Amino acid sequence: MTNWTRRHAELRHGVRIAAAGVLSFALAQALALPQGYWAVFTAVLVVQGSVGGSWKASIDRLMGTLLGAAYGAVIATLVPHDNALMTGVALAISLTPLALLAALNPSYRVAPITAVIILLGGAGATEGPFLAAGLRTIEVTLGGFVGMAVSLFLLPARAHALLGEAANRVLQRLAQLLADLMAGLTAPMDAQAILARNDEVRLALTALENISDEAARERRNYLSDDSDPEPVTRTLRRVRHDLVLIGRLAAEPLPLAVRERLAQGLAELANTATEFLRAIGRAFATRDPPPSLEPLNTAMAHVLAEITAIKGEERLIALSFAFEQLQLNLKDLTRRAQEFARVRVPAFEEPEP
Repeated sequence: MTNWTRRHAELRHGVRIAAAGVLSFALAQALALPQGYWAVFTAVLVVQGSVGGSWKASIDRLMGTLLGAAYGAVIATLVPHDNALMTGVALAISLTPLALLAALNPSYRVAPITAVIILLGGAGATEGPFLAAGLRTIEVTLGGFVGMAVSLFLLPARAHALLGEAANRVLQRLAQLLADLMAGLTAPMDAQAILARNDEVRLALTALENISDEAARERRNYLSDDSDPEPVTRTLRRVRHDLVLIGRLAAEPLPLAVRERLAQGLAELANTATEFLRAIGRAFATRDPPPSLEPLNTAMAHVLAEITAIKGEERLIALSFAFEQLQLNLKDLTRRAQEFARVRVPAFEEPEP
């Protein structure tokens, strides 16, 4: 596979950005907008990696511009600013509330910038503050419309497709982490390596949650009729928590007599569970039906039976609980993968609400 093939998503995104910029420039010229570069800037900034991301960016940009332009025009009209001192006063009056609002709600982060341009830009002096505010709003609206249209119709990237790939990245990292933790039950493990694995999982899970938000936004705005993405992220968070518990129990190897008795079963469970995580990750990426849980259930039953037969080891009670929780959450993950692949879930395995 060539590097160009692997980077197809980035290439498509680049094409969308270029097309949005050129189209918005052409429309701004056709409409004789005085500062058409606002439309170009907006179109380029609005085009995100998914339709849901573009929708949010366009709405945020429009809301911030409307508020900043309107407030900046009012201050420019009410506060004389024909010298440096009064310009500074007007600037402070404009920026203070808008900057505070942007800090509290990032959706309005463009509002302070717009107000500054209305106050300090040359267009405000020649066009008048309210006309300048109206024209900037029209230009931003045009750019947002173009960016959203390009995201929808030119090589569109639906967030659900990105969600499957992001879930796969999380699951591949969870598989490697689980393999390392299971090895730590029978032999000393490298704490720094485990910490690095956990950081990789955390970053991948954060990226998944961001894409999940975009997919949910597409559903809310009728841009997609796909499955609800939130259960996927929720279940993967639970699986990660199970591995955190197993990691605490694997901080030191089990007693020699115990690990000699459990070594074979734990090795089989580790191999089966890590292969299942890798396989179900690939299923999410390709939207195929998930792999069977039967091999995992068999290996898990064997280990749990061995643990039950051992008396007097308190850590094994907690380990048994962690394994049972992992098994339950992997069963739930299988249901989520079935939903994501649009495979009918049997009545006796209906997903939890």
